[in-house]
Amino acid sequence: MAKSDYAKAFEELQNIIAKLNSDEIGIDDLSIKVKRAQKLIKACKSKLRNIEEDLHDLFEEEE
Repeated sequence: MAKSDYAKAFEELQNIIAKLNSDEIGIDDLSIKVKRAQKLIKACKSKLRNIEEDLHDLFEEEE
């Protein structure tokens, strides 16, 4: 079973954060990784918002 886009993005984000915390990222790659992390955060937030809206709509239909 393939991982969802959210799971992949979240895993990549966790890897970037771990590297930032352990100083594994050189100064030359820092900007690139921070920009990538920003895109991943935006994508994850969007996915969570969409799921929240879907669940809200689903529960409203039951009432």
